[in-house]
Amino acid sequence: MPTSTHADRTLPRADARTRLLVVQALSVQPLAAVLEESGYELLRAADPLAAIDGMNAGPALVVMDMDLPELPGDGPLELLRRLAGSGAPVLTLSRPRDAVRQGMLVAAGARECLFKPVRMSDLLARIERLTRPAQPVKAAEPRQPTASIAVRERDGHCVWQTPQARALMAAYFPPPWAEHARLPPEVLAWLHREALRLRAGAQPSSLTVAPMSGSPRHRLSFTLVAADPEVVGDGHWMLMLLEAPET
Repeated sequence: MPTSTHADRTLPRADARTRLLVVQALSVQPLAAVLEESGYELLRAADPLAAIDGMNAGPALVVMDMDLPELPGDGPLELLRRLAGSGAPVLTLSRPRDAVRQGMLVAAGARECLFKPVRMSDLLARIERLTRPAQPVKAAEPRQPTASIAVRERDGHCVWQTPQARALMAAYFPPPWAEHARLPPEVLAWLHREALRLRAGAQPSSLTVAPMSGSPRHRLSFTLVAADPEVVGDGHWMLMLLEAPET
């Protein structure tokens, strides 16, 4: 999927009762964090047996990464057929391929196919459509203390962010930075410095800022996280945001 060139629109927060089965070889991924922040209940499966067992919990949707090292050859396609045959729609994530590859996924039962790097706003919108197609779009709920943003290191452009991240950034930074097209200068400077430190093998340090007004006893902290380039794109970083009392 091509990277967005504009700030993504605010996406609806999921119903807390919406359960997703995420089939992915790596247990720690930005994908899981973003889905949980968006209000989904997650069932995680890192292998075929766990994936098949997870269907017994009745997920509303299966998000399946087709890169499963334990399943060589057509193994991932066979697992896709079994999961799709269990009743829940399946959304697949895979490496860029041609139309023939997409046709194979659809023939095996995939309801939707996305190719890496995946734009998170697109993924969330498709999950919303597959799990609650008849319900109207809801406004984002009040901000939560944690959130995620994926940014381009070169210029601080935010390629995707959760609704919680938008709410937190708007509370701590004045316009035009509150619109989130770019990181504020002080946050971008910190990102450049810490990215260099991380490449040099040093442990990156966090950045903590105070709000513009109100809630003077709270602070917003940024932590730099190295993310899979196939998820967020080459030259991009994931920022974890945490709002906490000053103490």
